[in-house]
Amino acid sequence: MHGHMNEWVSVSLTGTTPGEDCENTVQEDEKYGCFTIKPRHLQRFNTIRWHVFWQCVFNFFEGFQVNGIINAILPALEKRYALSSFQSGLITSSNEFGAFLCYVFIGYFGEQRHKPRILGIGIFLMSIGCLIFSLPHFIGGKYEYTVSDTSNASDNLCNKQNYVNSSKRESNVVEAQNSNTAMYALFLIGQILTGVGASPMFTLGLTYIDENCKPKLASFYISWTFCFAAIGVAVGYIVGGQVLRLFVDINRVDPSSVHLTSMDPQWVGAWWIGTIISIGAFLIVAFPILGYPKRLPGYQQLQQIRRSEAHTSTDNGVVAQSMKDFPKALLKLLRNTPFLLVSLAGTMEFLVIEGLATFGMKILHQRFNVDLPTAGMAFGIVTIIGSSGGMLLGGYLVKRFQLKCCGIMRLCGGFMLISLMLSPAFLLYCPSPFIPGVSVLYPGQNTYEGLSSRCNEECGCTTASFEPVCSVRDKIMFFNPCFAGCDLVMQANGSK
Repeated sequence: MHGHMNEWVSVSLTGTTPGEDCENTVQEDEKYGCFTIKPRHLQRFNTIRWHVFWQCVFNFFEGFQVNGIINAILPALEKRYALSSFQSGLITSSNEFGAFLCYVFIGYFGEQRHKPRILGIGIFLMSIGCLIFSLPHFIGGKYEYTVSDTSNASDNLCNKQNYVNSSKRESNVVEAQNSNTAMYALFLIGQILTGVGASPMFTLGLTYIDENCKPKLASFYISWTFCFAAIGVAVGYIVGGQVLRLFVDINRVDPSSVHLTSMDPQWVGAWWIGTIISIGAFLIVAFPILGYPKRLPGYQQLQQIRRSEAHTSTDNGVVAQSMKDFPKALLKLLRNTPFLLVSLAGTMEFLVIEGLATFGMKILHQRFNVDLPTAGMAFGIVTIIGSSGGMLLGGYLVKRFQLKCCGIMRLCGGFMLISLMLSPAFLLYCPSPFIPGVSVLYPGQNTYEGLSSRCNEECGCTTASFEPVCSVRDKIMFFNPCFAGCDLVMQANGSK
């Protein structure tokens, strides 16, 4: 990898080497820097290869946060803030909703404007979105959990006092639910801002690369940006899984005082650490991006090369002038049948992949009893092999067999067919346990009445904490010891 990177960095566009004095050949509006601060020693970064380098760094952390960290910590967020799968799915989708609102307009109106400045502002907006996303941990209270112990003081044991205080406990649950609603809103707002901030890089950023480098190098540079994004997703899964080994309130409590392990159903990991890393990373990347000029040195020469290599000089496009030209441009795009079919295929592929990325770790965790850190490691490895390896393999096959448009589409269709043939693997799962009141009836019951029954109706049980207790004889699992009617805990060889 390092060898390829050195070879990539050594590619020169204009024939000048880094550090070579270009003050006499570069116009003032083509110099690198912010506002009027454009020192000579920074001009060595005023090349397309350095701009691509910073785009690669951005794409790495964008994939790290949006598709890696977020998907890895969703099960922890569901447990910590009592979210449903629909709500957690909406958290990931809100990022795409935010981007969707901006993609077309930014791509249309931003074409004739200062692209690097728009990119930098978008990256700053992403850091703000990550900050808002992490706020629930810092403005909310400590994570409360209950575990049955030998003191018989836990709510997870059958206790007449729990039944007396049940009304007070229910009011606390309602208060916690209202608080969780506010936290959920912060998650959505943070994700929307992150999506809005990322949209310029995947529209104007790619255009900036294409118009400031030789045509034969454009695909090479762009492929590196997407490769780094895939690597970022894989690293995000791995880091997200590993931080979940740390207790969520590690910045507030002594870890030795936590009577849970990462395998306990009530364990919640430090989901917020990965997002804090992303805040700093986006702030660091934004400043170098902001310094690039509207046009890099040599832009005019490159446009002459492109015009000479073009098959025709006729321009049938619509120049982005004002809002009144937008419907005309959109209609022209919708009449492009190949474009629509490719977009539809990409949408269907994204529908499948995004669903798996969002709930894949949860499937491993719940269906196959794999702890979240291990699930994150597994998905990180799969992403590196599948995504990064797939990009490299696809690029090699296209180059090796000199595939044109039709050949490339056949190649994509072939790989899609292979994926379809392997999809029945998702039907494999471990059998679910029998839960009285949910999947099986309590003894003496004729209809399902919920988790409560005559044997535990005076125990004051609560569903606020999940601490499963299994009956080996009956091969059933109770939600927690209270619903099983347990009023005493015994220790045997260090285990309950």
